[in-house]
Amino acid sequence: MALSKREQTLLIVTILIVLVVGSWAVFLPLIRNWKRLGGDVTVAQRELDGYRQTIKTEPEWRGEYDKLRAQLGAKIESFEQTSDVLKKVEEVGAQAGVVISQRRELPKTDRGVYRELPVQCRVEATTESLVKFLYALRTGSGFVSVEQMQVVTQGNNSSVLRCDFVIHALAGKSEKTKS
Repeated sequence: MALSKREQTLLIVTILIVLVVGSWAVFLPLIRNWKRLGGDVTVAQRELDGYRQTIKTEPEWRGEYDKLRAQLGAKIESFEQTSDVLKKVEEVGAQAGVVISQRRELPKTDRGVYRELPVQCRVEATTESLVKFLYALRTGSGFVSVEQMQVVTQGNNSSVLRCDFVIHALAGKSEKTKS
């Protein structure tokens, strides 16, 4: 059976179309996966570069950490009683220029390994001196946190603020306190 010239052309065109469509159907998902994997490799390479940069700065960070740790050891004060906390609040208040109008001891809380010594205070100060006071109290007094803070303006004079807050100081249990 001999094919005419027209049938041969149609057969060749049909085979070419089947090959092109078949190749497209097979290679299109492969190309999509290749592009996706290329993007994943790029993201992973960026992360790796970031990790390498972090590793390079580790000695510098370790030095800064050791320096801060040494400074922290020098700043920590230990509180034995609530009167020690009140004394520290008075000292910091005098240095920062705030007026402590009220201070009151709250009931101590035994937390097992340590004790919590809460103190309620009311101070009057300008915004700047109040910020200095709170910052000095928080950073210079070891295990102290300032909580439940309320700030209101004092009458018509808006430059003076009245601040009520509770200070929680942590005290370690020592042999003196167990008796």
